[in-house]
Amino acid sequence: METQPQASEKGISVIIPALNEEGGIGNVILDIKKVLNGVFPYEIIVVDDGSTDKTATVARELGAKIVHSPVTMGYGFSLKRGFREARYEYAIITDGDSTYPQEKILDLVKKLETGFDMVVGIRRGASINTRHPARLLFKHICEFVVGKKIPDINSGFRAIRRSKIVPLLGDFSNGFSFSTSSTMIFTLKGYFIGYIPIHYGKRVGKSKVRFIRDTARTAQILTDIIVHYNPIKLFILLSLIPLLLFVILLTTWIWSSNHLLLLPSVIVFCFTILIFSIGLIANIFRKDL
Repeated sequence: METQPQASEKGISVIIPALNEEGGIGNVILDIKKVLNGVFPYEIIVVDDGSTDKTATVARELGAKIVHSPVTMGYGFSLKRGFREARYEYAIITDGDSTYPQEKILDLVKKLETGFDMVVGIRRGASINTRHPARLLFKHICEFVVGKKIPDINSGFRAIRRSKIVPLLGDFSNGFSFSTSSTMIFTLKGYFIGYIPIHYGKRVGKSKVRFIRDTARTAQILTDIIVHYNPIKLFILLSLIPLLLFVILLTTWIWSSNHLLLLPSVIVFCFTILIFSIGLIANIFRKDL
């Protein structure tokens, strides 16, 4: 776990993870400046994740603070570096591809100031497909784990209190599932999460998301979060499989009077109890919430 950060000054740190965003980063920085100039003390931190184009040069010329990684380390890794470098308590994360409406930054901050620990932009628009079967399944699994509805679990446009997130950075993914893991962990820890609707635009440049690779990594981090923060939910799901088999065997035995099914029924039932018991033990050692 990270050490508790020093008390940050009141202001806004805008963190932009960037990998080969030369075509869009300039307009994003200019839009942010238009929104924040004269309103809040602020800084713009561009975390250059091993770009091979002029992303860092463009951002530096526009006054952004550059944090450079010599090789590509991942979206989440870049955000972690940005949070550690941030000067102010209110941290905004956004992308450098012009998909997010920077004019909504003040709306995020306004809601954050009402007592929320994180405020997330709910993406709307033709450029976002929230009805894909895989995304819906993943969303429902996450909601089952945390026990709450999540309007948008993957949005990368957020306002977060730095003092809340820095101590938890070690638990978050280094990849694209950083957004997912931050939402789930904040929810499981009982932090307040608010939402505002935003328009999600067409990106400038190529997407860095790789469906198979990032789906596998997301599944891995999801399992890790469940095991560490809410293991009983995982073991309930696992115990349902042998429990269903037990019910089938028991029902068949009752109706057929086939005594050969009695022993397998007992074995499967014992296996169900074993899995559930392991879950109870794991729940004792879960991370403090």
